[in-house]
Amino acid sequence: MWQPDLDGVISTLAETDFPLEVLVETTAHCNLRCSMCPQKDMKREKGEISFELFKKIVDEMAQKSPESRLWLAIMGEALLLGNKLIKMIKYAKVTGIKSIHLNTNANLLNKEMSLKLIESGIDEIIIGMDAFTNDTYAKIRVGGDFHKTRENVEFLLNEKRQRHLSRPKVVMQFIVMQLNENELDDYKSYWLSRGAIIKVRPKIGWGTAVETEDLTLPDSYRTFPCPMIVRNIAIHWDGTVANCSDADYEGLYPAGNINDSTIEEIWNGELASRRKKHWEGDFSHPLCKNCKDWQTGRSIFFFPENYNE
Repeated sequence: MWQPDLDGVISTLAETDFPLEVLVETTAHCNLRCSMCPQKDMKREKGEISFELFKKIVDEMAQKSPESRLWLAIMGEALLLGNKLIKMIKYAKVTGIKSIHLNTNANLLNKEMSLKLIESGIDEIIIGMDAFTNDTYAKIRVGGDFHKTRENVEFLLNEKRQRHLSRPKVVMQFIVMQLNENELDDYKSYWLSRGAIIKVRPKIGWGTAVETEDLTLPDSYRTFPCPMIVRNIAIHWDGTVANCSDADYEGLYPAGNINDSTIEEIWNGELASRRKKHWEGDFSHPLCKNCKDWQTGRSIFFFPENYNE
């Protein structure tokens, strides 16, 4: 049973003039049909972000808040973009973004892509496998290739080690659910011994789209605003700014569009009014009232021996 560190989350929450994390959906397409993700059933149009729109986002971040973390994530597999993704990462880094993070299932993380990512300057690569055995992997990461993915990650880790690099951080994520929880210890041991960081977190519900086993706290515990609304701005591939990155994965309650506004305008405009309600204890928004993702707490990290930041 997942034990959320709610006090730890609450201590990190504060109002800011610019989002601490900017989540950019580089593509809404994916090569897998994962059991814990609603992407496979998503109804909104799928596409990929234009370089011009990405550039606009990054340029504003670099000017207003280069310390804000840029996450290349939301509902798609960014490695599908190939060299376009590398171009975007390099642009963000040379423009002055200090912290760039990529979420990937690593099925497309071949040797060529690994080398390009290393050379791009990306700071962190979070890889989702969520299983130690092929059988469990096949049930969770549906359509993926367990053995190829493991070989891909091991090549990346070996290349980092041979070059004596501290970046990018390679984080092996494990989303805990009933199907895989008995494999966590083996997963940790295997990847820690190979130099990866381990990130453990519970399965989220994406609002009410996915059934969760561990998010069972009563509403009486809900005394703080949702961290995803307080910290993040979620920008879909077409520029739509969603209410949040999880429950509004369909973009049904947009707060604006980056094509005709700025991050700062939307953050301190419509999103500010929605955050204000959360700070006041009002969770009546259609996306928020039945969402349980606020109670996930902080992820747990494990580091390999002799790890140096």
